Amino acid sequence: MNALSRSSFRWISLLDLVACALGFLAAMWLYGTLDPDYGFPMRSRWEVDFLLSAVTAWIGFEFLGGGWRGGLRSAFDLSFCAVGLNLVVQYGLNYFRVLQPVPWAIALAGGVLGVAATGAIRSGFARGGREKPSILLVGFDGVTAALADPLRRRIIGVLSGDTASVPEEFTLLGDFSRFEEVVAACQPRSIIMTGSDWRAEIPVRRLFDLHCSGTLIENAPAVYEEVLQRVCWQRLRPVDLLLASPVTGNRSVKTLQAVYTNVAGLALLLLSSPLLLLCAILGAIFNGGPAFETVTCCGLQRIPFRLLRFRTRRRNGSPSWAGRAFTFLHLVNLPQLWNVVRGEMGLFGPPPVRVEFAERLSQLIPAYPHRFAVKPGLLGWSQANLRGAQAVPDDSVRLGYDLYYAKQQSPSFDIDILLRTLFRAAGARQAAGSAG
Repeated sequence: MNALSRSSFRWISLLDLVACALGFLAAMWLYGTLDPDYGFPMRSRWEVDFLLSAVTAWIGFEFLGGGWRGGLRSAFDLSFCAVGLNLVVQYGLNYFRVLQPVPWAIALAGGVLGVAATGAIRSGFARGGREKPSILLVGFDGVTAALADPLRRRIIGVLSGDTASVPEEFTLLGDFSRFEEVVAACQPRSIIMTGSDWRAEIPVRRLFDLHCSGTLIENAPAVYEEVLQRVCWQRLRPVDLLLASPVTGNRSVKTLQAVYTNVAGLALLLLSSPLLLLCAILGAIFNGGPAFETVTCCGLQRIPFRLLRFRTRRRNGSPSWAGRAFTFLHLVNLPQLWNVVRGEMGLFGPPPVRVEFAERLSQLIPAYPHRFAVKPGLLGWSQANLRGAQAVPDDSVRLGYDLYYAKQQSPSFDIDILLRTLFRAAGARQAAGSAG
């Protein structure tokens, strides 16, 4: 959610251009340091190369990439747009003999450094904006309560028809009839609307006028999704999810993901084959039976498949020494690499669910089938956010993360999940070592 006014946004956009210029200036200086033959800054017409590269990168991530949204995924996507557009423009001009292109290393480093500088500037403005409350909540329910912690310092107060429902830690500004008075006194930069009770007191025309004057009028479920990075499916009708995210998923993204998933899955399977063989032998010896077991789960579009994993119990149901070791070392699901290679799973996606559980939850929750718009995965957005939680996470919270991945799936999202999983694992090991 962007709480900047439109005038502030213009200044931020200009600062983004300055950040791109600084990024390419640093890239050209570094390249000149490593390669003295480049001749920077004595190189002739370096100013033209510098300005063209900086402006092209700025256009790439400001317009093609949609601007800075914060986070690793945004940085990755905007870097791709900045570098890609620069290479296309520079080598396109070279094709028509208009301009000699800068070395590709400068285009790559300049785009990445420019996006990094942009992120630093945006973060500085965001930190400065937190000190002054700028958000007015109109209505209060479970959705706005979930936004309380991340937005608390920026919330001016709450207008609610049911004043008794507003917790004491929030500033209660009155009921909906005081809307005009509160807006005039507090001048919020963002107004978050919840529920529909306010419609009798606040004309939609008035909200439209505020929107045209630069005030952000936002729906609470949309802010919930952007801030918490999970879908507020309880407030959406099934048709809303269907229109927002096709039940077949993003086909171009799925095609790209299938390429690197199959290649990476096959490479991991080959690298781990000695470990798989050793674990299979130990499991067969200590379990007194087959080393593997299968579970029927729902895959893409709810097509069932047989999930492969190591057995952890003997025939009588008691846990074996090998099973406890597999569980402790997180090796139980290692055979799922075979499911990845077979195309039944991906490296990234919602966790696989048994067919009987999926059918029951689909009956209880109309939005649940939409999580099967993508393949189940070894690593996922819900696992990255809920792993290590003190209590067993609610399936409704897990579903919100799974639907968010189905809507936002992209290679940069997969990288984000991988890094979060690795950092969480490293942090858990460090905490365990400290406790020991």
